[in-house]
Amino acid sequence: MQNMNYYYDFSGQKFGYPLSLSINGFSRSVFSRQSSLEISYILKGAYEAVTADFSCTLKERELIVIAPDTMHMICPKQELEEKETVILTIHVDFARMSDAMAGDCQNAFHTFVCTEDKNRDFYVCLKRKIGELVAMLMKGRNHLYEMNVILMQLVAIAARQQDFSMEDLPLHSDFHENYLKAIQYIDAHYSEQLTLSDLAAQLSFSLSYTSRLFRRYTGIPFVKYLAYVRVRASLESLLEGRSSIEQIAADCGMPNAKSYAAAFRELYGILPSDYRKQFRQNLKYATEKKIRKMELDEEHKELLHHFIEESGTILYEESAILIHKMGDEIVCRIRPDAGNVRLETDADGTLILHLPGVSHACAEEPEV
Repeated sequence: MQNMNYYYDFSGQKFGYPLSLSINGFSRSVFSRQSSLEISYILKGAYEAVTADFSCTLKERELIVIAPDTMHMICPKQELEEKETVILTIHVDFARMSDAMAGDCQNAFHTFVCTEDKNRDFYVCLKRKIGELVAMLMKGRNHLYEMNVILMQLVAIAARQQDFSMEDLPLHSDFHENYLKAIQYIDAHYSEQLTLSDLAAQLSFSLSYTSRLFRRYTGIPFVKYLAYVRVRASLESLLEGRSSIEQIAADCGMPNAKSYAAAFRELYGILPSDYRKQFRQNLKYATEKKIRKMELDEEHKELLHHFIEESGTILYEESAILIHKMGDEIVCRIRPDAGNVRLETDADGTLILHLPGVSHACAEEPEV
C-alpha cells in the first residue's frame, strides 16, 4: 500500500501513547478494521472509501472519520490509478487509555464524511485541530501536555452525536448480521488453525453461504481476509522487535514466515523486515546518545503547508463566519449563506457580531 517516498510515521504506540499520525501513499485497494478511532485526510489525489453502510469518493482536502471496529476499504479511483494518492491518517487507540479516560468508545462514534459542503462544522473543527497537531510535529515541539489537549479535543469533536433520520440507518439484514458473527469469531480464533469449513460449521452456515459473506462485505476471499487479520494482529510484536519474523508468523497463526511476508507485502507494499527497519529509524540513536526523531521532509511540508498556514491565522470559524489574521489586521468574513449574521458598531465604537440564537458578541474583551 505504501509509497515510501511519502512515508512518515509518528507512532505513539512506541511509548504506550494513544495517538499516532502517519502519512502514506497508496495505489491499490486495501481493507482495514481497527479498534482505534481513525481520521483520514486526503493530502493529494482521490480515493473511494467503502463501508458496510455507504461508499463515497474523497478528494483533496476532504476527510472521513471512521468509528472503532468499522470494516472499511480504500479503493483508488480507476481514472486516477496512475496518479499518486497521499493520505494523512490519525489513530486514537483507546486501549492505551484508562477506562475512565476512554469512556464507551464502542458506542460514542459514528462513521461520517467531512467536506466543505457536508458536515462543515465538524470539518472546520477537525481540520483546525489536525493543523495544530501537524504544526507541533513540524516544529519538533512534541510537548506531551499540549499534545494531550489536542488529542482529547480531536476525540471530543469526533464524538459529537449527529442527528440521524430513520432513512440514514442501515437496513436490517440477516446477511450482514451473520457476517459480523463471522468476523467476530475470526477475531477470537485467528491464531488457531482455521479454515472456511471450520468457520461455517461453527456458525451453522453452509460453505457456499460463508464464502459469499466475505466476497460481499470485504471483496476478498476468506483465506486472504484471515491472512490480513493475522498480519494486522502481528504489528505490535513486529515493531517491538523482540521476536524473529518466523516466531511472529507462528504466533499470529500464519503457516510459515514466507506466507506471512507475502501477505504483509500485499497489504502494506513492503516486507515486514523493511517495515520494522523503517519504524526503528524513529528510535535511532545519534552519536551524542540522543534519540533521532523522524523528520518531515520538503515533500511533506509542501503537502502540509495549508494546514500550518490556516491553523496559524484562523481565530474563529464556523459555517457562518470566519475571523482570521491578515498581517496586522483582524478580518471577519461573513459567508453569503450566513443567514441572520451581521456586524454593527455601537456608540462606543465597539464592534458587535450578531449570531443566530446568541444575544451578541463583542470584538473587545470586557473589563474585569
